[in-house]
Amino acid sequence: MSPFIAIVKRDLISGFRKKSQIYQPLVFQLLVVTMFPLGLGSGAKTLGIISPAVIWILALLASLLTLDQIFKNDYDDGSIESYVLSAYPLQLSVLAKALSHWILSGLPLVIFAPVLGMLLYLPESAYGALVLSLLIGTPIFSLMGSIGSALTMSLKHGGLLLTVLVMPLLSPVLIFGASSVVESSFGNPIAMQLLVLAGMLVLSLTLVPFAAAAAIKINLE
Repeated sequence: MSPFIAIVKRDLISGFRKKSQIYQPLVFQLLVVTMFPLGLGSGAKTLGIISPAVIWILALLASLLTLDQIFKNDYDDGSIESYVLSAYPLQLSVLAKALSHWILSGLPLVIFAPVLGMLLYLPESAYGALVLSLLIGTPIFSLMGSIGSALTMSLKHGGLLLTVLVMPLLSPVLIFGASSVVESSFGNPIAMQLLVLAGMLVLSLTLVPFAAAAAIKINLE
């Protein structure tokens, strides 16, 4: 596991030095949330009803801002070739890259979510479901995004193409994640939605590393 840890540690050090991968999604969410009530012109009751969908959509869009960086920097400096040529399984290197991306961009979104819920008057009964659903769902964003990042890493401006490729894959996560928060706000059970999200996460952990590894090899060829 030492190469796995080394990749994660390298990306975390690089991310904390630049800090844009951490701050950019949070600032984006905060700006949209503060402007949303002004544009909507609605009261606390209406904002509380739509807040689960708004927060989940913002989490998805904020994640998309940094997905292209999962492999882009490694492609530019040539280190992606060392991952392919190394005896260490490329699939585990992909998992390490996805994990470091989630720690830098996904985990801050989960921690920051209650603040967004407070600004959008999310019912107090839904805070637990919000954090738990994002904790399960945001790693899927990083995993699925690694496929798009592997396919577009050689492009100078591949962010838009990556978004088009990844959005259909992430739509089910958005649907079930927002649904769990909505149902929780009404006091309904949310076990089904969380189990579906957990199943998506397990499926992503199983299949995505192989798909992203194949995309990297195709791109380098």
